[in-house]
Amino acid sequence: MTDDAPEELLRRWRTAAPRPCTPDDIAGVLGTYQAYPIPLGHMAPDNFAADEEVREDLVDTLWTITHPLVLDRFRTASTGEEVDDEFADSPEDQANLADSYWRDLFDEPAEELPYRVLSAQHALGQRISILLEREGTAITGFKVYGVLGGSLTRHLTALIGYPVRRPYDPVDGPFMQPGDLDDEGFADYLEAAAAHGLI
Repeated sequence: MTDDAPEELLRRWRTAAPRPCTPDDIAGVLGTYQAYPIPLGHMAPDNFAADEEVREDLVDTLWTITHPLVLDRFRTASTGEEVDDEFADSPEDQANLADSYWRDLFDEPAEELPYRVLSAQHALGQRISILLEREGTAITGFKVYGVLGGSLTRHLTALIGYPVRRPYDPVDGPFMQPGDLDDEGFADYLEAAAAHGLI
C-alpha cells in the first residue's frame, strides 16, 4: 500500500495514461517468470463455466509456471503476507494433506485427470497458472491459480487492472470503473500500479 492520497494516484494515472496491455506485452512479463503456455482444456474440462470469476467468452490463453526456483521466489515473497496456503499447519498435517491430494486424483473420471493434477499442484505450491482474457487486441482480465500466486496477482493487477463490467457479466467480478475513486476495484488497481512504479 502506498502513502499517496487517492487523488494523487488518480492524477498520476491520468498523466501516465497507461495503454492497454497486448498479449505480447503480457507474454513478455510472464516470460520473466519462466511461464509457458499450456492447452486451455487441461485447466477446465467444462470450459470455465463453473468459474464465476472468468468471462468464458473472452478466455484467450493459459500460462503456467513450474520452475522450482521461480516458485521458491514466490514462496519467499509470500512470507509475511496473508496467503491462501493450506500448509500453515504442522509438517505432519502438511504431508497428510499432500498425500490426500495425490490419492484423490483417481476418484473421478479419467478424462478429468489433467485438470485434477493441475489443481493438486496449484494447492500444493508446485505450480501457478495464469488465465488471460482478451477483448480485441488487449488483455483486459486475468485469473491466477495457485497458493503462491499473491505477488504475481499484484503485478498483473498493476499492469492490466480489472475489466469494466459488461451488463451480462457476473456481478461479483472483480471489475473496476476507471477514473472513479469511489470504485474499490479501481482504487486497488491504482495502489498496485503505484507500488510497481507504473504511475
